[in-house]
Amino acid sequence: MATYYVIASPDRDADSPHSSEWPKELRLSFEDEEISLLQGKGHGLGGTFYEFEAFQIAEWTEFIEDCAGEWLLAELSSHESLTAIEETDFVRTLNRHTALETEER
Repeated sequence: MATYYVIASPDRDADSPHSSEWPKELRLSFEDEEISLLQGKGHGLGGTFYEFEAFQIAEWTEFIEDCAGEWLLAELSSHESLTAIEETDFVRTLNRHTALETEER
Protein backbone atom coordinates (compact mmCIF):
# COMPACT_ATOMS: atom_id res chain seq x y z
CA MET A 1 0.00 0.00 0.00
CA ALA A 2 1.18 3.49 -0.86
CA THR A 3 0.43 6.76 0.91
CA TYR A 4 -1.19 9.46 -1.20
CA TYR A 5 -1.27 13.10 -0.10
CA VAL A 6 -4.71 14.46 -0.95
CA ILE A 7 -5.25 18.13 -1.76
CA ALA A 8 -8.78 19.14 -2.70
CA SER A 9 -10.75 22.22 -3.60
CA PRO A 10 -13.98 23.11 -1.88
CA ASP A 11 -17.09 21.76 -3.61
CA ARG A 12 -18.42 24.88 -5.36
CA ASP A 13 -21.48 22.94 -6.49
CA ALA A 14 -22.40 21.37 -3.14
CA ASP A 15 -26.15 21.35 -3.80
CA SER A 16 -25.78 19.09 -6.82
CA PRO A 17 -25.14 15.33 -6.49
CA HIS A 18 -23.49 15.29 -9.93
CA SER A 19 -20.96 17.71 -11.37
CA SER A 20 -18.27 17.51 -14.01
CA GLU A 21 -16.47 20.58 -12.64
CA TRP A 22 -16.34 20.47 -8.82
CA PRO A 23 -14.74 19.43 -6.56
CA LYS A 24 -11.18 19.03 -7.82
CA GLU A 25 -8.70 16.75 -6.12
CA LEU A 26 -4.99 16.12 -6.55
CA ARG A 27 -3.45 12.97 -5.06
CA LEU A 28 0.30 12.59 -4.97
CA SER A 29 2.26 9.46 -3.99
CA PHE A 30 6.02 9.52 -3.61
CA GLU A 31 6.08 5.74 -3.10
CA ASP A 32 4.27 5.01 -6.39
CA GLU A 33 5.68 8.14 -8.08
CA GLU A 34 2.18 8.90 -9.31
CA ILE A 35 -0.05 11.96 -9.41
CA SER A 36 -3.81 11.67 -9.84
CA LEU A 37 -6.07 14.51 -10.90
CA LEU A 38 -9.77 13.98 -10.23
CA GLN A 39 -12.62 16.34 -11.03
CA GLY A 40 -16.34 16.23 -10.42
CA LYS A 41 -18.64 13.91 -8.51
CA GLY A 42 -21.38 11.43 -9.14
CA HIS A 43 -21.98 10.77 -12.84
CA GLY A 44 -19.65 13.67 -13.71
CA LEU A 45 -16.55 12.24 -11.98
CA GLY A 46 -13.50 11.94 -14.19
CA GLY A 47 -9.77 11.87 -13.78
CA THR A 48 -6.34 11.10 -15.08
CA PHE A 49 -3.20 9.53 -13.66
CA TYR A 50 0.43 10.32 -14.49
CA GLU A 51 3.77 8.92 -13.50
CA PHE A 52 6.00 11.62 -12.01
CA GLU A 53 8.31 11.67 -15.02
CA ALA A 54 5.43 12.16 -17.49
CA PHE A 55 3.55 14.89 -15.59
CA GLN A 56 3.77 18.33 -17.18
CA ILE A 57 2.95 21.01 -14.60
CA ALA A 58 2.35 23.69 -17.25
CA GLU A 59 -0.53 21.66 -18.73
CA TRP A 60 -2.37 21.62 -15.40
CA THR A 61 -1.74 25.13 -14.02
CA GLU A 62 -5.41 26.09 -13.66
CA PHE A 63 -6.35 22.73 -12.13
CA ILE A 64 -3.55 22.95 -9.55
CA GLU A 65 -4.53 26.51 -8.63
CA ASP A 66 -8.18 25.46 -8.28
CA CYS A 67 -7.17 22.63 -5.93
CA ALA A 68 -5.02 24.50 -3.51
CA GLY A 69 -4.02 27.87 -4.81
CA GLU A 70 -0.78 29.38 -5.91
CA TRP A 71 1.32 27.86 -3.11
CA LEU A 72 0.98 24.37 -4.60
CA LEU A 73 1.69 25.57 -8.11
CA ALA A 74 4.79 27.39 -6.85
CA GLU A 75 5.98 24.31 -4.93
CA LEU A 76 5.55 21.96 -7.90
CA SER A 77 6.94 24.45 -10.42
CA SER A 78 10.09 25.10 -8.41
CA HIS A 79 11.40 21.70 -9.52
CA GLU A 80 12.28 20.49 -12.98
CA SER A 81 10.33 17.27 -12.38
CA LEU A 82 8.15 15.82 -9.65
CA THR A 83 10.87 13.20 -9.18
CA ALA A 84 13.14 15.98 -7.84
CA ILE A 85 10.79 16.86 -4.96
CA GLU A 86 11.77 15.56 -1.54
CA GLU A 87 8.77 14.11 0.28
CA THR A 88 9.70 15.62 3.65
CA ASP A 89 10.02 19.09 2.11
CA PHE A 90 6.69 18.69 0.33
CA VAL A 91 4.92 17.59 3.53
CA ARG A 92 6.45 20.49 5.45
CA THR A 93 5.14 22.96 2.83
CA LEU A 94 1.77 21.21 2.69
CA ASN A 95 1.39 21.50 6.48
CA ARG A 96 2.04 25.24 6.32
CA HIS A 97 -0.86 25.76 3.91
CA THR A 98 -3.53 23.17 4.62
CA ALA A 99 -4.46 20.31 6.91
CA LEU A 100 -2.57 17.14 6.04
CA GLU A 101 -4.85 14.55 4.50
CA THR A 102 -3.59 11.15 3.37
CA GLU A 103 -5.12 8.06 1.81
CA GLU A 104 -3.73 4.53 1.62
CA ARG A 105 -4.12 2.68 -1.68
